[in-house]
Amino acid sequence: MVFNLPAGLFKADLHCHTTHSGHAKHLRFLRCRDCYSRPLDVYKTAKRRGMDLVTITDHDSIGGCMELLDRLGDLPDFMMGEEVTVRFPEFQHEVHVAVYGLNEAQHREIQRLRPNGEELVPYLRLNNLLFVLNHLFHDWSDGARVQQFIERMAQLFDVFEVRNGSQLSEHNLFIVKMLEKYQSISGRTTPAGMVAGSDAHTLRRIGRTYTASPAGDRQEFIEHIRTGRTQVFGPHSDHLSLAADIYGVVLRHYPAVISGANGDFPFTAKLKAATLTLLTTPFLFTPYVVAVRHSRLQRARINLFSRLLLGDKPLPLVS
Repeated sequence: MVFNLPAGLFKADLHCHTTHSGHAKHLRFLRCRDCYSRPLDVYKTAKRRGMDLVTITDHDSIGGCMELLDRLGDLPDFMMGEEVTVRFPEFQHEVHVAVYGLNEAQHREIQRLRPNGEELVPYLRLNNLLFVLNHLFHDWSDGARVQQFIERMAQLFDVFEVRNGSQLSEHNLFIVKMLEKYQSISGRTTPAGMVAGSDAHTLRRIGRTYTASPAGDRQEFIEHIRTGRTQVFGPHSDHLSLAADIYGVVLRHYPAVISGANGDFPFTAKLKAATLTLLTTPFLFTPYVVAVRHSRLQRARINLFSRLLLGDKPLPLVS
């Protein structure tokens, strides 16, 4: 598929997943993977769709990055990445932080520190690693503390994912509004860095939502991210797109379970998983229901936060 990309810009999809992202939390009983895309396929798809720089941001893993580099060797158009699950005890809440340009030793230290974001962020700064707060309001539901949460995140982070291809437009645009509002308390002398990524868990959306700048090379591109000189491109999500993503993962799970080459399951576990998978076959409409419910819930939360912080009128809760 050919995309009409802006000419003269350096482009990267800064948020995508592979088979190394672990198992889907909402389908744990099936042992369904979070993503079935192989690292090499992600890399080739991103390049075919016009990305000048490719990265992989698996959940708390650099396994996908290492598999790709082990297979192809050092790649000048590839950057190590990881989406780190970071807890902030003060808020009893976990956020996702994308870290780029790290090595294996740094990955291990990041995993050690991630139970407390107040300890992790200084480490990332000390090591001059590029780090980004992804989908700011994902799973945040506490309206009473939302202002305190935003203020602290604005103080800790310099770069934010403001367009996530798996999130509603209301969510993504609200992040931009909040960054504009809280710029003054962050202590930054330059605008906040803003990036975009597809958050693709299938190959379908790789490279469709991306970050771009007039950089001439990778290093200048990273500097543009740090100094707020990037642009974001590509679609947001809706309930249909989200449902398609869920179906894309679930339908890859079926052949994975019965495949003789699948090393995820010993025989007894494979038999159990296959039985559960077959029993759930009549309920294949469920991902659509889940997508609609998730979209309505997210829109309701953003409506609430908008009223509390901006005095905005609520948006209609349509699918």
